[in-house]
Amino acid sequence: MKPLYDFGSLTVDRTIALRDGMVAAENPEQYFDLGRRALELIHFSSVLCDKPHYPDILDLPCGHGRVLRWLRAHYGYAKITACDLDRDGVDFCAKQFGAVPVYSVPDLPQLPFTAQFDLIWVGSLVTHLSRDRWLATLDCLVRWTRECGVIVFTTQGRGVASLLARGHKQIAENIDKPALLADFARTGFAYQKYFEPEHGDYGLAVTSPEWLMRTLQRYPDIILRAYLEEAWGMQDVVILYKKAGWFEPVPPAAPATKYGFTDWLLGR
Repeated sequence: MKPLYDFGSLTVDRTIALRDGMVAAENPEQYFDLGRRALELIHFSSVLCDKPHYPDILDLPCGHGRVLRWLRAHYGYAKITACDLDRDGVDFCAKQFGAVPVYSVPDLPQLPFTAQFDLIWVGSLVTHLSRDRWLATLDCLVRWTRECGVIVFTTQGRGVASLLARGHKQIAENIDKPALLADFARTGFAYQKYFEPEHGDYGLAVTSPEWLMRTLQRYPDIILRAYLEEAWGMQDVVILYKKAGWFEPVPPAAPATKYGFTDWLLGR
């Protein structure tokens, strides 16, 4: 995919943590490509939302700094909070990139955050959550964002659903794919828990653009600035801007399914 911006001259710390499980042995450069792409999208959000500076940034989940290292390189002045269930990743980001360490918890509303962040980057979190946890997470992100702040998060949408429907291998082989696709076709949201018990209450969540748009109607303070399909690898990217009282509350509409992606997916 063509770069949105040229960050070729940016000096980025390429130190990899020993326990970083996101680096693919067969293609290690992809790790840095995805980090740089996240920065491109975040910079794009600053242009869309007229936010030249992001003084307070939250990276959740931060991992071992795949994206945070790029945030530190570009926003050198910023206070960056690194938050993750993986404590080794949080500790590494604090030590290596000068981030503020916060250990996450499975129940995000229990985190001690208030409306303090100018930017929240959420790369591949709600993509693994059940519907209730998905919605609770979005509630938290909105609550933790300052007035005129920005949220950039990723989802798995029509692209992933299409690959599954076409029978592509090596994509979520450890879930009930037929059940996932049936739920997605019916409601626009689908979640299937991973088979392995060690993953706990995590799995694969797929959301349609239509479902997301209806979900956002519950937030009168949130403006959708962009929905970019397959903009971060296979994942879609959502850019939100917070402005108090911008919209009047609108009740969610009934799902429209006739002659849409649902019908194609079901072979109608």
